[in-house]
Amino acid sequence: MLFLTLTVVLPRISWADSGSVPDGSYSSLARTLRDHASQQVERVRPLVANGTLPKSQLDQAESRLADAEDELILSETLYGQPQVEKLTDTEAVDMVAAARRRFERQQKLADERQLLVDQGIISRAEFQQFRDELDARGRVLELAQNRAKLLRDLHAMAENERQLERAAQAGLPTLQNSMTRFEGNGHFTLDDLPTISGEFRKHFNHDLPVSALGQTLIHQSMQLDHRNRVDVALNPQTPEGMWLCQLLQHLRVPYIAFRNAVAGAATAPHIHIGLESTRLRIARAD
Repeated sequence: MLFLTLTVVLPRISWADSGSVPDGSYSSLARTLRDHASQQVERVRPLVANGTLPKSQLDQAESRLADAEDELILSETLYGQPQVEKLTDTEAVDMVAAARRRFERQQKLADERQLLVDQGIISRAEFQQFRDELDARGRVLELAQNRAKLLRDLHAMAENERQLERAAQAGLPTLQNSMTRFEGNGHFTLDDLPTISGEFRKHFNHDLPVSALGQTLIHQSMQLDHRNRVDVALNPQTPEGMWLCQLLQHLRVPYIAFRNAVAGAATAPHIHIGLESTRLRIARAD
C-alpha cells in the first residue's frame, strides 16, 4: 500500500492473540502514538486548505487520530486494568465503544479494499493484511464485551449479597428458593484459598474462576464487608459448581451458593466462599 511522503504510518500493535496483558508502559506508548497522530493532523490540515494535498489525506490523518485515541482508551481499560472489578461502569462503556469503533473503521477499510481486489487493482495477498487486522479487532471487541459482561455479573453477585444482608436485618425468610447456605466451621480467610483453587485446578485442569477477591470497589460502593470472602463465577447447579460445593463441605469451609435470580434484583448465580457479607461498620469520630 502506497502513502504520500507526508503520511505517518503508525505501528499496529494487536494484543488479541497475546497470552499476556500489556503492562502500564503500553499506555504510555499509546499516548505517544496518539500525540503523533494529532500532530500529523495539524501538519496536514493547512496543506489541504491551500490545495497542496487532497482532502482525502486529511480524512486519512483524522481517521488514524480517532483510531489512536480509541487505542489509548483500550490501553487504559482493557489492557491496563487486569482486575475487572476495578473498572467503573463508565470505563466499561467507553472500553466497548472504543473497541467497536476500531472494528467498524477497519470493516469500512476492508470493504473498500475488497472493491479494489474485485477490480484487479490490488492483489488478494495485499488485501489479506486488512482482513487479518479486521479479525484481530473483532477478537478485541469480543474480549471487551466479555469483560464488560463480567463487570455486570460482579455487580449482580454483589447485589445478591446485599439482598441477603437486607433480608437478614429485616428478619425476613432468607431466600430459601434461591440459595444454599453451609456454615461449616464458621472460619475462612484468603490464606485458605490456595488449597481450594489448587484442588480445583487438579480436578478440572483450569483455574478457579474467581470473580471477586476480598473487598472490591463494587462491594465498597454497596457498603458490604467482603473482606476474607471470595466470589466464584460458577453456577452451583453445574458439575463444576456442585464439585466445588462438595469440596467446601469436605473442608468445612462456609459458603453460600446462589442458584438463580433473587426477586427484585438483577442477580447472577455464583458461589460465595466465606461468611455472609455484612454491612460495613464505619467508625465515626465524635
